[in-house]
Amino acid sequence: MSFAKRQSDSQKPDRQPKPSKAQNWVTKPLTHPQKAQLSIAARAAFDIQSEHGLTADLSYDDWRYRETEIACGKSSLRECTNREFRSILARFLQLAGKEAEAAALWKTTGRVKGSDEIHDTHENREVAKAIIRDKIAASRGAINDAYVAAIVRNQHQGKTIHDLTASELQALVFTIVNRLEKK
Repeated sequence: MSFAKRQSDSQKPDRQPKPSKAQNWVTKPLTHPQKAQLSIAARAAFDIQSEHGLTADLSYDDWRYRETEIACGKSSLRECTNREFRSILARFLQLAGKEAEAAALWKTTGRVKGSDEIHDTHENREVAKAIIRDKIAASRGAINDAYVAAIVRNQHQGKTIHDLTASELQALVFTIVNRLEKK
């Protein structure tokens, strides 16, 4: 590179990095493991409610649709997104008599306290961690939890995966995907 070229480059304004934008996973549909977890919780709640005669003689499916609609305004799990997952699960836990678990679930809903990022919610973080777990399982031993923890430590100055924001977790997903393609 010539001296003139370097001098002209030094007069240009510095490139500004693109603002970090997290993918809004809250609007994504529920995953199969989430639907399974909700179905298990619904069945447990239905069994308890029916023992006490509180199901109004509805079948399990009709009862589940009604209670899901009460929890989030949508009757089918196919219509629900990650935003409604905790509401529905908390409703079924409450109906099963697990009030403490339902209350604890509500405490970790929505935006992470103290975070400045727009989409840094507990839901987005959990979905990103679930994707990372799926990638590890699908790698058939090519990567493991220790490998992912090492990536996090190296890229984020000693943090653990639990300290990362939603956008940092999303970047970690892309890093894992790229590294798996190289292997």
